[in-house]
Amino acid sequence: MLEATARRGQPALKYHNARLFVAGQGLSNIGTFSQTVALSLLVLQLTDSGLALGSVMAAQALPIMLLGPWAGTVLDRLPLRRILFVTALMGALQAICLSVLAFTGTINFGSVLGLAVALGCIQVFDRPGSQAFIAELVPRQAIAGAVGLASSAQAIGRLGGPALAAVLYAWAGAGSVFAVNAASFAAVVVALALLRTSEMVPRNVHGTKRADMATALRFAWHAPAIRSALLANALIGLLAFNFPTFFASISSLTFSQPNLFGAAESVNAVTSLAAGVLLGRQGRQPTLRTVGIAAIALGSSLAWVALSPTGVVFLAAMPFFGAAVVWYATSSQAMVQQRSPSEMGGRMMSLYTLGSMGTTPVGALIVGAVIDHWSPRAAIGLGASTAIVAGLVLVLLWHTLQHSRSTEQRA
Repeated sequence: MLEATARRGQPALKYHNARLFVAGQGLSNIGTFSQTVALSLLVLQLTDSGLALGSVMAAQALPIMLLGPWAGTVLDRLPLRRILFVTALMGALQAICLSVLAFTGTINFGSVLGLAVALGCIQVFDRPGSQAFIAELVPRQAIAGAVGLASSAQAIGRLGGPALAAVLYAWAGAGSVFAVNAASFAAVVVALALLRTSEMVPRNVHGTKRADMATALRFAWHAPAIRSALLANALIGLLAFNFPTFFASISSLTFSQPNLFGAAESVNAVTSLAAGVLLGRQGRQPTLRTVGIAAIALGSSLAWVALSPTGVVFLAAMPFFGAAVVWYATSSQAMVQQRSPSEMGGRMMSLYTLGSMGTTPVGALIVGAVIDHWSPRAAIGLGASTAIVAGLVLVLLWHTLQHSRSTEQRA
């Protein structure tokens, strides 16, 4: 009975701290996504250059590539709640700087680039820290559901942020969008302050050099399921996670309907929100097989997009894509967290973030080159085949591990 309960997991919605934290993240994400849109519009207005826009995105991701492993050791040496307080305040300060520069008319490409690097330095602690903190909000058997709820907070931002940015940017300029984002971090601070300490799950914090990345790497390498999930995540993050580039290019270059991109993102966000809430209610604990099947579903939905003959067929794929990407991201992250010791949570999530976000700059260059030399369909097809092959390998590996375990038990 206990084994079956552990496999089923628990719904995360029943836990006050999880609900409160996700609500704060959701409100803040609206501001974050609105700033991303406004910053893109501002860079294009300042430079009229797609290369400049790509440089800003790369500058933001660069700290994750360079500092990710070191940040993981810091996360495991200090209380995560305190770190998240600091990253929220620093995120607000970064947005305030952008807002002041925009309102005073002194903003330029150099200042935008510098503040993008600053944001990346904040996110290198905030992203994996928020992911690892989930394990302190709910029992281990409810982590999968809590990760699902966290993905719904991302979807809330993707749904509300661009719409808010469009209205504010047209009405009062980029500075107003940045100011709203700065204010939105108050939701995170309030949520963190109101968490019930008595209901939090204690975590071992290493104040010594025992919390080094080499130890975490050895643990991950000698745990076949975690090793395989992290490697697959890095490969999928490299070639299959460039969704905005995929959908913007096929909308504009293939179908000659740029407005399709906005419609696709809206449908995608709504479906992702629904999928995240559903996963949060169910809370089933994922296995390596679950992660593999989810990766195959993600790749199949991208293949649908690549093969779409019309814009209507492309839009019809979005509900399936939105559900698949949330399923994959939730199951892979939850599986890594649930199989890792709590004292390694920060380092494991830093490795996970390095794979899903740190590979983005290199992946963007590869995808962009494929689009330029062949077509958007070819780039999306590359991402689709990568996810499908990775998923098949994970499923086969799960069966191999199960067979080996059964053989050992019989022996």
